[in-house]
This record gives sequence, C-alpha cells and structure tokens, in this order.
Amino acid sequence: MRKLIQIAALLAISGAAGAADHLYLLDGSAADALGGAALTSHGGTFGPTSYSFGPNQGLTLNDTLGSVYTIDMAVTFDTHSGWQKIVDFSALTSDTGMYTYGSNWNFYNVGDFGATTADGVASRLTLTRNAASVVTIYMNGSQVGTFNDAGGIANFGVNDANFFIDDYATSQREAAAGSVDYIRTYDRALDAREVASLAAPVPEPASGAMLAAGLGMLALIGGARRRKQD
Repeated sequence: MRKLIQIAALLAISGAAGAADHLYLLDGSAADALGGAALTSHGGTFGPTSYSFGPNQGLTLNDTLGSVYTIDMAVTFDTHSGWQKIVDFSALTSDTGMYTYGSNWNFYNVGDFGATTADGVASRLTLTRNAASVVTIYMNGSQVGTFNDAGGIANFGVNDANFFIDDYATSQREAAAGSVDYIRTYDRALDAREVASLAAPVPEPASGAMLAAGLGMLALIGGARRRKQD
C-alpha cells in the first residue's frame, strides 16, 4: 500500500506534464512502476528510498529513448571532484555525455552549465532533447543551459541509457559515488513550464485528495507506454 501511495503521489505531481514513459522509484528494487522493463543494476545497493552507487556501479535502462526524450532524476553525489559521468548516450564507447565537472554541470564536449549543489546535497536534474535537436538542461526545475545538438551527441539512437557509469574511452576513470532517489523518462521533450511543474519534492504519504488524483492518473495511463523510435 505504501508503494501505491508513493506512485500515486508522484503521478499526481507529474500530472501537468502528462504520463511518464518509465518511472523508477528505486525504493528497494529496480522495477518500473509503470510496468516496463526493470533497470539493470551494476553493483550498487537498493535502500528503502534510493539506490546508492560507487564509481561505475550505476544503472542501465534497457529501452530505446532515441532522439526525443525527457530524463528527470533526483541525484546526490558524495563529492564533486574532476569529471563525474551522469548520463552516457553512446553505449559506453564515447567520452561525450552529461557530467559534473568540479562544482559545475557539464555536457562534454559542449561546456559548463551552471553550478551543482554541494557535496551530499540532492538536486533534481532534468534533460530534454526535442525534434529540432535542441538539448535543454534544468536544475531543480530551472533552466541552466541549452545547446543545439546538431552532431547528435545527446541522441541515444538505438543505444540503452547508462546512468553513473563512465565510458571505456577513458578506461572508466570518470565516475563517482552517490545516490539517486528516482529516475523517470518521457517520450517527448517537456517544455519549461512542464519541467517546473516537476520541481516540487514528492510528499511523504499523500493526502486523500492527492492519492485520489494519483490513482485516477494510474487508471488513465493503464500501463500504456510506447517504445521510443529513433
């Protein structure tokens, strides 16, 4: 019942953005709350409310997000030092991707996109890529940067999505320890208003009204999900 309440609350808060494609609450398991494929864990630990990982002990989403998507997560890094890969788009073959670099967010090889939170402090990171190949990066619901991805370095193509795992191009040296509270994805690029609507933290067990709204949304989406095509 507690898990159902958590799902309902998160979906109610997400309502302005529409139904997510995948929703991983990471509260003890890698399961998709929407019925999709489970994440693959690479050696981290599932706690009651989050997944804790050491360097390169991240997660793999075994689905094709393709070229148009939104990825939203709440992540905490134990420290911020050097390069620390967050999202790899290349099946771990290329150094490009989303990182922290020192105390900044960085999309390599584009540049820095504002300051991260402090060591041990959670932040909500949201990445979108639209049909015009524009990538936008948000922290805690506010835009911190955007770029035109004409070269396709943020296009997954047919690759799985890898989180908190560095690529083999740098011998997997650029990874760090931390934890992630949840990961959710959409098969479209949310706009700034929709991303801002996701910025409030999920409340602990919801009120009756929130629960009813979330359960209503669960009924509406009914497990419907589309596999993203590149």
